Amino acid sequence: MSKVSLVSNEVNNIDLVLSPIKTKTPLTEADIHELINNSQYSHLYVVEANIKNAIAELESVLKPLKENHTGREIKYQILERRDATFLIEIADDKMSASAEVTTALGGQHMSAKAILDAAQAAKVYKGFSKEQLISLAKRAAKEPAGSMVKCEIAHGKLPIEGKNAYVKLLVESAQDRILKPKKRDDGSVDMRDLGDIICVKIGDPLAKKIPLTNGIPGYTVTGDILDSTPGTDIDILVGEGTALSPKNSSILVSTLVGLPRIIENGMEVDSVYHLKNVDVGTGHVKFKGSVIIDGDIGEGMKVVATGDISIGGFVESATLDAGGDITIGKGIIGKKQEVESVDISKIHLSAHIKANGKVFAKYCQYADITCDSLRIENQIMHSIVKVNKTVWVGREEKANGKLIAGYISAGKSVHAGIIGATAGSMTIITFADRMHDCLAKIVEIDLAVKAESDTLLGLKDTVIKLKKLPKDKAKPEILAKVISTYRYHSKKMAEFSAEKESDKEKLQEYMTSGCVEASEKVYHGVKVIIGESHDKTRREYGPSRFIYKDQKVHIEPLVSI
Repeated sequence: MSKVSLVSNEVNNIDLVLSPIKTKTPLTEADIHELINNSQYSHLYVVEANIKNAIAELESVLKPLKENHTGREIKYQILERRDATFLIEIADDKMSASAEVTTALGGQHMSAKAILDAAQAAKVYKGFSKEQLISLAKRAAKEPAGSMVKCEIAHGKLPIEGKNAYVKLLVESAQDRILKPKKRDDGSVDMRDLGDIICVKIGDPLAKKIPLTNGIPGYTVTGDILDSTPGTDIDILVGEGTALSPKNSSILVSTLVGLPRIIENGMEVDSVYHLKNVDVGTGHVKFKGSVIIDGDIGEGMKVVATGDISIGGFVESATLDAGGDITIGKGIIGKKQEVESVDISKIHLSAHIKANGKVFAKYCQYADITCDSLRIENQIMHSIVKVNKTVWVGREEKANGKLIAGYISAGKSVHAGIIGATAGSMTIITFADRMHDCLAKIVEIDLAVKAESDTLLGLKDTVIKLKKLPKDKAKPEILAKVISTYRYHSKKMAEFSAEKESDKEKLQEYMTSGCVEASEKVYHGVKVIIGESHDKTRREYGPSRFIYKDQKVHIEPLVSI
């Protein structure tokens, strides 16, 4: 076999040196690869083409020789020292960049600085992680020669959206005070003692507008700036009895002595009427402002206020009507009466509660309640409720109360721990009332479209008749006016049609957004109505949600997250 050796050359690479000797055992490429693998140069780059060339030339030199004769020396560079190489990849969204290093084959390793320079040359300018650059360089130096090591080296930053402006309250409302009765010396609370009346004086600060923030811009790894969206601004609402402070236009102050009342994005200050109880001795109460009652409202009594009504005790078969919120420290008790009638309009309960704002009570039975939203802390039973938004039965942080029997008409959603009754009394929850208003509006639009259509037909006939007139009788100014009128009504008809489609979409969205949730249990006999669809439970369910989907009411398990 020919002699073979590996020799370092003048450029510090490795030559294959062959001394040809013709024998019956020829030298092969496999022999050379085995020599490389067993040598100190196994980590260098192998030039496969030169190995093939060397073997081919060896065969050519040996061919004319006789056995055991030698030929001229053959030399080829077959091993090279190669430095580490890199590839920089930028994500499609430009929010990250990665470096893929092919480790050195006997040559120079890439330093963290070299990787950084390479990335910058590939137009990665921002978001570099020094730790990841150093980690990648160290890993690449330790990995086997010629292997690939990849790591994210730069990260973009998403913009932080601005925060909306909001109004921060600087005083408690009467409702807050009712819900926090005064503590006795022994640590217990006295539900009858509401403590000092929350009364503000002229000039007292009530609320402060916290301005919007513009947010913080982000960036891509290529240096592009990602603009942030500023928050939404609001105007602080100057209600009755308030004004903006002359010293700070972001602060709302009181202009009279009275009771502060929360309104959307602001406050009002009402005159206050304060009583211990309302009964036959005091007579009915009708007051322009807010009313605070430390104790109870007796049977058959009426309290009407343009502001809030706050009661520390019970409301028993009485009538309350508030322009703001109604807060009842204990419960609402009406006279026992069946309310599961099909025709709700024929039922007249002895307890009537009506508020333009929110209503809160500890518990409620046999009451007729109409308000914007309702929260009953413990239990509501056999009542008729109509709310624009939400019915919440339970603690503020969790709907764990009981909703037993009765009729509930909600605008958005109903939440309770247990819904229904073991005795099988019907519990009806409907979203149809608000939907009827939507449908009535669509019918109204249909009538308007029909009227416009009739008008257009009449105008069209007029245009045809005017165009048929002989030239000597033609009236171009009238024709122009009729055509202008025709275009006006065409535009109105298109607007009505677009409004109808928009209302139909809103109606469908509303139907799918309404839901009823029971966090613990649903008994049989619970009927949920959404539009013309309804479902009634015929057995007991665990935690469940009623939703509208595919034109039907469905009951599905309520999964806690």
